[in-house]
Amino acid sequence: MKKYSNIIIVLLVLLIIGSAFILIHNSIRKNEVAVNSDYYTGFVSRVQKLDDTLSQISEVGSNGEIEQMFDVYTSIFLVNDRLTLIKENTKNFSDNLDVLINDFLIFRNEYGYLVKDQLKGNLADSEVRIKVVKQIKLFLKGLPEEYHDSKEFSDQFSAAAKHIKPLLHLNF
Repeated sequence: MKKYSNIIIVLLVLLIIGSAFILIHNSIRKNEVAVNSDYYTGFVSRVQKLDDTLSQISEVGSNGEIEQMFDVYTSIFLVNDRLTLIKENTKNFSDNLDVLINDFLIFRNEYGYLVKDQLKGNLADSEVRIKVVKQIKLFLKGLPEEYHDSKEFSDQFSAAAKHIKPLLHLNF
């Protein structure tokens, strides 16, 4: 009888330790998902602001065009900052995050050249502006509404990121 009671005690101790481990692991995982979700929400908000700013530029005449283009350029910087924050402060976010960060850096530089040309008095090509507006709208529309720790989220995020690729060569 004593032999069975020792086995039962050992099993109970192992069960308690295993349960504690699972609870701690789930708690940590839930916290990671919450952090990822918060950073993703901030990122989407920044992309929406960029889209809004781009919409305003198409409504403005030549008077405020330079200021509006500079506002877009600033919004692109802020999107880049959000992407960097996601990379530095989240875990297991998306496999293609580094690619998107790089693409937005290139896009930022390309758009910077357009702003520079505008400041020199060269009018920005309306086709280029239309392309930028279109691609950012497609990117925003393709982004998942909220963060989920799933393959579907990662796939949808990666598909949306492909809409930035056409913006990497604005000055040709």
